[in-house]
Amino acid sequence: MKAVCTYENLKGALQATEFATSKSATLSILNNILIETDGGQLCFSATNLEIGIVKKIQAKIDAPGKIVVSASLLGSFLTALRGTEHVKLSVDGRILTLESGAHKAKINGYDVDDFPIIPQMSGQSTIDITLAQFKESIAKVLNFTSRTETRIELTGVFMSFQPEEVCSVATDSFRLGEMCIPKNELITRNSGSEEMIGDGAQIILPQQLCAYISKFSDDHETIQCAIEENHLFFVCGDLYVTARLIDGAYPDYKQIIPESAVTKVLIKKDALLEAMKVTTVFTGRESGEIHFDIGDTVLKITTKHQEIGENTTELDVQTEGPAQKIVLNPRFVIDGVNRIDEDTVEISINGNAAPVMFRGTGDTQSRYTYIVMPVKSA
Repeated sequence: MKAVCTYENLKGALQATEFATSKSATLSILNNILIETDGGQLCFSATNLEIGIVKKIQAKIDAPGKIVVSASLLGSFLTALRGTEHVKLSVDGRILTLESGAHKAKINGYDVDDFPIIPQMSGQSTIDITLAQFKESIAKVLNFTSRTETRIELTGVFMSFQPEEVCSVATDSFRLGEMCIPKNELITRNSGSEEMIGDGAQIILPQQLCAYISKFSDDHETIQCAIEENHLFFVCGDLYVTARLIDGAYPDYKQIIPESAVTKVLIKKDALLEAMKVTTVFTGRESGEIHFDIGDTVLKITTKHQEIGENTTELDVQTEGPAQKIVLNPRFVIDGVNRIDEDTVEISINGNAAPVMFRGTGDTQSRYTYIVMPVKSA
């Protein structure tokens, strides 16, 4: 292989793909990146067997070829370069030579045949989705996925396709976030994918894929998507991403979303967040306990720590229904309320042991719902 490309394109391709490299000691080939020519382009590929990423860049190709090299070593070399515009790449056997300005480096490579094959999309049935809407729906709930694999289905983001909307959901069983977007706003083109996105269709996206989606360039209004053989595929410009969907049945989360409330509280979002952050100073740790004492016009938020001290904050609220006392995890409340777009928050309460619901309220119905379980009975 003999090729020349710009430094920025080369570095960008590496940054785009090294996300999928693995730190596996048993499968060391996954620590590497495959570089190969493809017509007038250089193609960079990486995979950890759960997610695969391919990035193509423009290059001047003088001779075709391919090689597998360490992603971290190549990245360190490129980071150390300064003030260079172009990089020349050449391959001789298992050695990649990089030349740029006064620098000439040789990196030992690996057997190309050992590099895993990244699944390819047939393209027979695809949809186009609005990137900004898709990224928002994932970002709203991603932090609420489970970090343990006791229940593997809870480690991912669940997507449910309904007749009029698409809902993204995540829960770790202590809290739950749901973001629903009108179907016609999310999906702009459908090419024979009714089985994939038809009414009642459901998929579970792995955490790692969801984290990578947030890195998609906002330069693209839409991205192409397909599901084939339990793999999800995305094409975003010169970036190609595939991931294995999570198997398993997602719990019927709708059962814990209250359809009504004994008590409803309206409160300004900024005032609530400020009170929560002040209160956490006195919990000793952010995962402590805070007490909500809800009256007709005042919400009293208190916390007490034997070694640190105590704090009480009183906020003006509008309450509909009887007084309530609940105990919540402050970090969970802050995480959920931070993702509400509206200026006013509605809190729905059905007793001190029932799920508490937070929603934004305003001129239009909020698309985002957040549920948190009380820490214990108040």
